[in-house]
Amino acid sequence: MKGANLSEGGEFELLGLTDDPQLQMLLFVVFLAMYTITLLGNLIMFIVIHVSAPLQTPMYTLLKSLSFLDFCYSSTVVPQTLVNFLAKRKVISYLGCMAQMFFYAGFATSECYLIAAMAYDRYAAICNPLLYPIIVSPQVCISLIVGSYSAGFLNSLIHTSCIFSLKFCGAHVVTHFFCDGPPILSLSCVDTSLCEILLFIFAGFNLLSCTLTILVSYLFILITILRMNSAQGRVKAFSTCASHLTAVCLFFGTTLFTYLRPRSSYSLTQDRTVAVMYTVVIPMLNPLIYSLRNKDVKEALRKVWDRKAMR
Repeated sequence: MKGANLSEGGEFELLGLTDDPQLQMLLFVVFLAMYTITLLGNLIMFIVIHVSAPLQTPMYTLLKSLSFLDFCYSSTVVPQTLVNFLAKRKVISYLGCMAQMFFYAGFATSECYLIAAMAYDRYAAICNPLLYPIIVSPQVCISLIVGSYSAGFLNSLIHTSCIFSLKFCGAHVVTHFFCDGPPILSLSCVDTSLCEILLFIFAGFNLLSCTLTILVSYLFILITILRMNSAQGRVKAFSTCASHLTAVCLFFGTTLFTYLRPRSSYSLTQDRTVAVMYTVVIPMLNPLIYSLRNKDVKEALRKVWDRKAMR
């Protein structure tokens, strides 16, 4: 295979998380349990918000979209990883790898923009409560969601097209448990500097623009909260933002660490551990974070449960 270009009919071998058979079985059970919680948690959150009349507001419409994204985002990576834990040869086809990268990058970048849109929503609700229904009307909310998906999948198209336009030579062993950009780039037998610069610019723009939106939004929120005379009002405003801030720290902390570094600083073990966080752990935690810390969601869950129990 050495020196041969990988064609559309070829395949990549994934190194995975470990080559220890016993540890692979343990990880299979852990990942399966976490993936089940992810699917159920996000599906329940989506359904509860969809069927509960009090939750038909822009804030919860954005949260419903986040649940859908987490559901899809995790599903692009975890099922293949579960199969590979049990397989003797951890392989993925060329087209399968391309599809996985496209949808993973699309959903991940869409989530990045959606979290920024949620920060803007909180800014409008806390800093301009009287104008909030106009600033974030249902039409504006839908535009924010559509814009997030559009930006996400445009970035993904550029990202995937750039990487898979390269020639891949050698053993085609991906030093990761799924098809991510940096490990696939390292397999190319041609100069990748232009592609790396392009991807760094787009990743930097996406992450930094979203981070800046969040920071500016929360700066204005903090100023508004500190100006409040009522201690109860300050507590209520802080509690409204607490869940979103937790999600922001988890998601942006891991993605900034992963993608805004030169390739020379990549560490295989470190990168795979961080990747588990943002592909498996965070999508599982998000519905728990938003439901356990939100009175409206907990009340809606209780009402849905009571209706089910009465049938």
